[in-house]
Amino acid sequence: MRTRNANQRILISGAGIAGLSLAYWLRLYGFTPTLVEKAPSIRQGGYKVDIRGKALEVIQRMGLYAKISDAKTDMQGASIVDRNGKLITQMSGDTFGVRVAEDLEIMRGDLCQILWGHIQGIECLFNDSVNSVKQVGEEVQVTFESHTSRSFDSVIGADGLHSNIRELVFGDDLPFLRELGLYISIFTIPNFLNLDRWEVEYSEPGKLVNLYSSRGDAHARAAFLFSSKPLGLSPSDTESQHKVLHDVYDSIGWEIPKLLAAMKETPDFYFDSVTQVCMHHWASHRVCLLGDAGYCPSPVSGQGTSLALVGAYVLAGELAAAHGDHTIAFKNYEKQLQKYVLKNQKLGQIVAKILNGANKKTLAIWLHDLFMQIMPGQWINFTKNKAVQQVNRAANAIKLKDYRAYLNDDSSMR
Repeated sequence: MRTRNANQRILISGAGIAGLSLAYWLRLYGFTPTLVEKAPSIRQGGYKVDIRGKALEVIQRMGLYAKISDAKTDMQGASIVDRNGKLITQMSGDTFGVRVAEDLEIMRGDLCQILWGHIQGIECLFNDSVNSVKQVGEEVQVTFESHTSRSFDSVIGADGLHSNIRELVFGDDLPFLRELGLYISIFTIPNFLNLDRWEVEYSEPGKLVNLYSSRGDAHARAAFLFSSKPLGLSPSDTESQHKVLHDVYDSIGWEIPKLLAAMKETPDFYFDSVTQVCMHHWASHRVCLLGDAGYCPSPVSGQGTSLALVGAYVLAGELAAAHGDHTIAFKNYEKQLQKYVLKNQKLGQIVAKILNGANKKTLAIWLHDLFMQIMPGQWINFTKNKAVQQVNRAANAIKLKDYRAYLNDDSSMR
């Protein structure tokens, strides 16, 4: 069935996992996508991400499962230690990462590079961003920071938690952002523990530190997660972010002094609040949000990448099924994803409550503390297995429709 979408021009803001995936599917259905990305190229590096449940079906339908599997982190296991570095327990990489069956873990940058290689020929305006969006009649007039103004049939905001498109079209971010009382920081460090596809983690009430090195990586990554009231830091204020991390973790022993020293020299310091995006609707006329921009589940859910992949598949499929009619497509996209998104966001809220509840003397926290004292290894393995069950249910909480009837006649994805 030949689609009638060839003249439908769709701008995608953000060339991350969500934006690249959407561009792939839109081209298959006969649309003409254009990407705009503020970075000078497709981003590399970053932290490790998981692909689970229905998102695995999506990458299989893209023909990318084998390629992504070949590039997976191949984490062999994890060690849980106390503040003196003494081993508490060990477990497999999949158990530690709450993965089952064919679930995959890959570095974010590696996944973006694979997706980018799969959409060669699609226009991407690098080193640029959207300045304004004006919906007039049957088109969206867009001005850019660098490129000449252009008009599109639709605009998709796939530009992450701090979405520029969301702010331009939906207004003040404050009503949509739900901070979970946690902050996260990740950055590259020298691999001084000589980790090889292995993780080491230390935690105490309200604080967690994780070190890991994935397959083929000469360096390691340090990840910090801690409970805090809102700090009100500017995303660009790296100096203040360094100070906060130092103040929170300086009193801890183990390898923390080395990590805090490496923090000042790292080339890719990342620091942000653990925040969800909660919106009743992700579309406004001809503009729609995708992935973290519309429904970020937070990093602690472990489901941001899967939501981006599934969301891109559904959004493109619904646009194809509606022959480009955004009114129908965006409504059906929201209907398809709403319950799936809510179930996955609930995962992040559960993790946040556990960390933030560390100082609340509830029965559950008292029992947790007791079991950590008398049998820490067994308790950690038990809680990990319970987490696997919860994540697996949420990761599969959607039935994917088959949109192959709307592929272009010349598509190979039959």
